[in-house]
Amino acid sequence: MPSASRSHRSYRADVLLVPLEPRSRAAVLNLAPHDALDGIVIAGPDTPSAGPDTPSAGTGSGPGGLSRPDVVVMLAHDLAAVDPGLVTRLGISARASGALVGAIVISPDRSWHGPQARRTATELRATADTVVVLADMAPAVALLRVLRGGPRTADTPGPI
Repeated sequence: MPSASRSHRSYRADVLLVPLEPRSRAAVLNLAPHDALDGIVIAGPDTPSAGPDTPSAGTGSGPGGLSRPDVVVMLAHDLAAVDPGLVTRLGISARASGALVGAIVISPDRSWHGPQARRTATELRATADTVVVLADMAPAVALLRVLRGGPRTADTPGPI
């Protein structure tokens, strides 16, 4: 009889994170080392295929060889500062490449105010497969790591 062995199988998804406004970009770029988003591509104006103010949704060859992400996640802190049209364009581009589309909204009071913020929230709900509203970046980092997947060991930095 063969011995019982446990094998751990895991997936590893190509995740493209798109900060939608300056506060989100700063939050992502200024993470503490133990919160690093290793293996997650962060889109921005410098991403290939992006215009001067439009983050790429992976339609071209992106950094690190990422040409077709498995998951595109839009990140916003200030919905009033986000162009709803950008959300629409990112969603269309991501879906055209076959990617799942997600959105993370960081809102300590879990609400947003003003007509622009409400329009953006409506567009995020219409565009994304899943919208998650969180109080701060810590659970967002954990969620992004889960989406990224891959093998985890006890010596892997950060929460498992």
